[in-house]
Amino acid sequence: MNTPGRRWRWIAGLVLALLAAGFAYHQYEAEPRFLHAPTEEFVALFTAPPPTDSPRTRGELDQMLAIQKQRTAADVAASRADRKTDVWQFAKALGLDPQQLREMNALDELAAQIEDDIRPYVRAAKHRFLRLRPYEVESQIDPCIDDVRGDLSYPSGHATYGYVMAYLLSDMVPERKPALIARAQEFARQRVVCGVHFPSDLEAGRIGAEWLAQHFLASADYQAALVPARRELRAAIDR
Repeated sequence: MNTPGRRWRWIAGLVLALLAAGFAYHQYEAEPRFLHAPTEEFVALFTAPPPTDSPRTRGELDQMLAIQKQRTAADVAASRADRKTDVWQFAKALGLDPQQLREMNALDELAAQIEDDIRPYVRAAKHRFLRLRPYEVESQIDPCIDDVRGDLSYPSGHATYGYVMAYLLSDMVPERKPALIARAQEFARQRVVCGVHFPSDLEAGRIGAEWLAQHFLASADYQAALVPARRELRAAIDR
């Protein structure tokens, strides 16, 4: 007998199955081109973030509220400008104009692939720790961007990307390393200024980025793709 209760259980099961299938597709829709280490190795780098109701979390939230209180319109504009994860965000640190980087086809293609390769590693860590965003824990946090709703917080994918790019660009042009690292720090910190990441999310992103950068540099596929990108960048800086 097809009772209403049985019918609803069947519908609920179907919905869950479809969601799981969609999640699995999203997780594995593209294999990384340069990185081949298991995501489990990356996830194992991290200690769990402090519990939501812990003194450490409260301390981070209080720090963020203090930053928010001092946040200016210029700070908000800078944070919003840094929402995009594009290699041209590092133009100034390289001593170049953003348009120059946009016209470097090999570098742009390499940077896009780097971001694609990073994504499943960060996602695996986020789903391991399931940390909520700061504004979901503390209602007084007022985020100045809204493109992270429904996403998890730890580690920060934004910080991970920024530091990975700084490390890999530093490998291409070592003399620009101090400026590139400073830019990555600024790029990451904007996420705290804007209220969408805990400070410890950024530190986890930095730790993860070191591991990822080492694996990129050890990849023969990455080293082959690097040659034309390095040539483009080196020529522009030398000019």
